[in-house]
Amino acid sequence: MAGYSAALVSTPAPTPTSAPPRARRFATLAAVAGVLGLALVETGNALLAPALAPTDGEWRAAARTVREGFRPGDLIVAAPAWSDQVMRLHLGDLVPMPVAGRMDDARYGRVWEIAQRGAHAPEARGTVASRAKHGALTVRLWERPPSRVTYDFLERWTDAKVVRREPGGDVPCDRLPSRHQCPTHSWNFVEPKLMEIGGSLRRTLYAQPVGGSTVVIEYPAVPMGRELAFAGGLHHVWLRKGGDGLVTLRVFVDGQKVAEHESGNRTGFRLGRADTSAFAGRTVPVRFEITSDKPFSRHFGFVAEARDP
Repeated sequence: MAGYSAALVSTPAPTPTSAPPRARRFATLAAVAGVLGLALVETGNALLAPALAPTDGEWRAAARTVREGFRPGDLIVAAPAWSDQVMRLHLGDLVPMPVAGRMDDARYGRVWEIAQRGAHAPEARGTVASRAKHGALTVRLWERPPSRVTYDFLERWTDAKVVRREPGGDVPCDRLPSRHQCPTHSWNFVEPKLMEIGGSLRRTLYAQPVGGSTVVIEYPAVPMGRELAFAGGLHHVWLRKGGDGLVTLRVFVDGQKVAEHESGNRTGFRLGRADTSAFAGRTVPVRFEITSDKPFSRHFGFVAEARDP
């Protein structure tokens, strides 16, 4: 027994078998082939991209086509979206800030799309009324029935009454020439402002929330359509990183809540729509209420329209 036990103790433990040499070579060759393939694709893209890019002459020709048929109130867009800055270099005078910072494209019945590489802009909907080709660029004029805006809350911001609702009661805010200024906190105001939300510039009503309170913006007499469209989000990529709270926007029509909308660091500029068919054709009060669970560094902006889609 002693000899048997010693034999057991001295027996070396089995070692795991390694992968067969052929399998290792195959895996190595596959990895090398993958890297070489990626390098070839990237090299091909680098060589072909300049040849596929529109020339300055093609952009000028496309701009002439748009200018010849442009009407006041038309919308001009570029596809892909990253080519928008080049489009504005040639046609920026026809894209004023109210248009560039728009909420959406519903009010536009005519949309000029300047596209390349087979791309299409999300605003390019409806029927193609005309089409022109200029080298790598295609110009299309899209036509569709526009929404009829019955009330623009941003443009009519002076109509609003603003209060800060606190546990002890409402604190009224003063309407100044450029803003509604609320007391106690100098940073607590509501004003039209150009804001960076979700990587794009947007014209909004800036309304920073206040801890333990509700910022209330009420419009006393709004001619309603069948839809109330709204959008909102948080301003400035670096300021957004300073906090992590959510901002809640609640929408009331004639005392009835019709929508609720939350904005956070990653929500961008989100569009919402409320069915207001029950109020269509009537003039009623509309109220926006803004709160936040953690209001620090929550620079909130929103915009809204009553309209008939």
